Amino acid sequence: MSSTSHRTRGRVETPSAAGGGPRGPEERSRRLIRVRITVDGLVDGKGNSMKALISVMFNVKNVDRSLAFYRSLGFTARWKWKGDDGTLHYAGVGLGEAVIALGKIIPGGGGGEYRNYRKWVGSNLGGGVIVNVELQNVERLYARAKKVGATIESRLRKWPYGTAFTINDPDGYVVKFLRPQGEFA
Repeated sequence: MSSTSHRTRGRVETPSAAGGGPRGPEERSRRLIRVRITVDGLVDGKGNSMKALISVMFNVKNVDRSLAFYRSLGFTARWKWKGDDGTLHYAGVGLGEAVIALGKIIPGGGGGEYRNYRKWVGSNLGGGVIVNVELQNVERLYARAKKVGATIESRLRKWPYGTAFTINDPDGYVVKFLRPQGEFA
């Protein structure tokens, strides 16, 4: 393992930008989003292990609607991109360092690059996938989600892995907000 990463309870994580480990609960929750994966034989041209980050993009029917929904939960707009038709085609929303990209479903879209684009966007959006967003104050976000009328899939409760609740977004994606505990933290 390289000297710039360390292992914590089964995860390999990068230290904070200022160096060293996390300084408090907020920084600890942020560092869980960035994951450094070192794979034998996967190196850049200089012999350094390559870092891989996992991100998620939701194909949505209406980017403006999805952007407004996530902003109502306390996410901030990170970036927006309009298409030639002047409508919003892509946006990114974030909570701490967790970012969800939102992409407009465009009939005949995918720029011809994706062989199965029609299958992806024609199927049940979210189809069995749960996206977890880890944060410390899950109770406050739960109260906010209830206040704005988000569709609560599972109420706030304690689980063996932590305290969590789950919502459905306007396109049917399932997002779990979680404060992990024990070996899952």
